Amino acid sequence: MRVLVTRPEPDASSTKAALEAAGLEAVLSPLMTINFEPVEDLGAGHVQAIIVTSRNAVRALAKSPVLQGLINLPVFAVGPRSARDAHDLGFHGVMEGPGTASELTELIISNANPAGGRLIHFAGYKLSFDLEGALRDRGFDVQTKRCYEAQGARQFTPAAQDALRSRHLDAVLLMSPEASRTYVRLLGSSGLEAEAAEVACICISGATAQALEPFNPTAVRVAERANFEEVLALVNRMAEQSRS
Repeated sequence: MRVLVTRPEPDASSTKAALEAAGLEAVLSPLMTINFEPVEDLGAGHVQAIIVTSRNAVRALAKSPVLQGLINLPVFAVGPRSARDAHDLGFHGVMEGPGTASELTELIISNANPAGGRLIHFAGYKLSFDLEGALRDRGFDVQTKRCYEAQGARQFTPAAQDALRSRHLDAVLLMSPEASRTYVRLLGSSGLEAEAAEVACICISGATAQALEPFNPTAVRVAERANFEEVLALVNRMAEQSRS
């Protein structure tokens, strides 16, 4: 089974390694480049906890001069990988969410106090869920710090273009709605819609699958839970079915 990996680096290479370890072939074509913006100042007022809704938010925090002032605070992390990254960065009070920002909201509400001080949400510029608004509706003081921006790719890599044109791809991994939108845009600009029509789109979430609607691919599969482990499990199940 040959899989197109669309994640930005460094996740693209680690995903390729995970697929190859499972006996699959991977073709890399990152659909986004991540540009980090260090947070210099959090402003005045007590902070009771921080929130990270992606691994890139943790990576941005690692580059920020405010890190040492936050290291002893609780962290609400969106899923297992961002939780592990936060722990590796030196945080100890890490609470792991089930994989999406909307689900993380309930974890925060259950473990934080609206009267306990500010919540700082480290995030990118494009958000699929208004976490700040959801928490403010429950009485929390939330501040969103934009610390990275995802810039869409202008074209597929030559290896990906060759694989699509020759119809030698079985599946494509799409890990965010923005990735799906970029994938659809690049298929159109490169004239590869027909060649990609039979490539199975493996999506991390329903919102990611919904963003494919302008393209309307033949096969769309959505992971049971919105995290990389479930996406990889879905790929492995599909590979086993293709071998049988």
